[in-house]
Amino acid sequence: MILSLLHKKYLTVLFLSLCVAVADAQTYSLSESAEISLITCGPGESIYSVYGHTAIRIKDAEKGLNYVFNYGMFDFSSPGFTYRFAKGDTYYWVHADKDFDGFVEEYKWRRSSVTEQVLNLSKEEKDKIFTALAINCLPENKTYLYNFFYDNCSTRPRILIENNISGTILYEEILPPTTFRKIIRHCNRNHRWYIFGIELALGAPLDAPTGQKEQLFLPQYLMQAFNHAKIVQPDGTYKNLVVRTSELAPNYPKNEHPEDYNPVTVFWLAFALIAIVSFVEIRFHKRFRFLDSALFLVYGLTGCVIVFLSFISIHPAVFPNYSIIWAHPLHLLPAVAIFIKPFAGFVGYYRLINGAILIALMLGWNILPQEFNSAFFPIVMILCLRSFIPFLQKSKILKGV
Repeated sequence: MILSLLHKKYLTVLFLSLCVAVADAQTYSLSESAEISLITCGPGESIYSVYGHTAIRIKDAEKGLNYVFNYGMFDFSSPGFTYRFAKGDTYYWVHADKDFDGFVEEYKWRRSSVTEQVLNLSKEEKDKIFTALAINCLPENKTYLYNFFYDNCSTRPRILIENNISGTILYEEILPPTTFRKIIRHCNRNHRWYIFGIELALGAPLDAPTGQKEQLFLPQYLMQAFNHAKIVQPDGTYKNLVVRTSELAPNYPKNEHPEDYNPVTVFWLAFALIAIVSFVEIRFHKRFRFLDSALFLVYGLTGCVIVFLSFISIHPAVFPNYSIIWAHPLHLLPAVAIFIKPFAGFVGYYRLINGAILIALMLGWNILPQEFNSAFFPIVMILCLRSFIPFLQKSKILKGV
C-alpha cells in the first residue's frame, strides 16, 4: 500500500515536471475541449472544516487528465507543529491529485457540498494556468507560508487564475461590508467555545473593515464572487468568468444547534458563584487567599499567551490585543506574593490599582477599537470583585452585613 502511494506520488511529480519542461519549450498544451474549474467544498460539521475549502480542477478527457490541485496540505504530525502554528510559522503545500473522484468522495464523507464552476477561458489561458499549477507543484516551489486571512487555500487559486488570464477579473460588489470578526463568528456559530478561544487570541485587527477582495479568503465567498465576476478582455469587451456551475455533492443538512453550555452562560454562573463565596468571606471575616492566588495565576498565564501572540507571533491579527488590559503576566506576581507576609503592602496596592483599571475597562467597554467577546465581561468582573475584597471587608458600609 505504502509503495503504491509513493509510486503514485512519484509519477505525479514526474508527469508535472515533464509538463513544465515541454510547456516552457512551447510543445505541450491542453486539448481544445479541456476544462479548468474552481472547486468549492462547503463547510462540514467538524471544527476543522467550518470554513470550507477551495481547489482547482484540470479536466482533459482527450489527454486522460483529471487532476485536482489542492493548496491546503499540511502535516499535523511534524515536530513542533502546534508551537509553529501559534507563532504563524506554518508551511502548507500544494498537491496535485489525479484521483478527482476520490477527492469528491472524501468531502461527501465529511458531509460537505462540492460545487464546480467551469471557467470561461481561452485555450491559451488554460495552458498558462495549467503550466503555472505544474510549476507550483515542483518540490522547490510547492510550499508556502500559510496565513489564514491573506494566503490560504482560497487566495492562492484566485491569485493564480487572475495572473494567468488575458485581461482582468472584475468582481461585483455583492458582499456587504463586514469585518473578519463577523465572518469568523458566522462560520463558527455552532462552536461558541471555539469563537471564545479565537477572540481571546486575536485582537483589534479583526475589527478592521474588509474590502471586497479581502473577504475572498473564505471559499464560499470566493465562489459567490466568481458567479458574478466578469473578465475584462484586452479589447475592452466583457465575458462571464464562469460558464457553467455543477453540484458534485449536495449541501447536506447541518446541525444548527450550538452547545448548551456556552462561554457566556458558564462565566456568568462562575461570577455568581464567586460573588456568593465573596459574600461568605465578608460576612464571616474569612480570607480565601488560595482562591485569589488561583485566579491571579490563571489570568497571568492567559496573559502570557496573549503576550506571546502579540509580540512574538507573526500572525497579522494578533496585535494590538486589548485583552491584555485584564489578562497579563504581571498577575503572576500577586499569585505568589499573596502568601508572603512582607509583600502584603505590595499585594494591597496591586489589588487597588488593578481593580481601578478593570473598572475603567468596563466603563469603556464599547469605546475601545476592539469588539470583545460577550463572555469576557463576567471574566473581568470576577477579577475586579476579587481585587476589591480586602477593601470591601474593611468598608463601614458592609460592616453590618
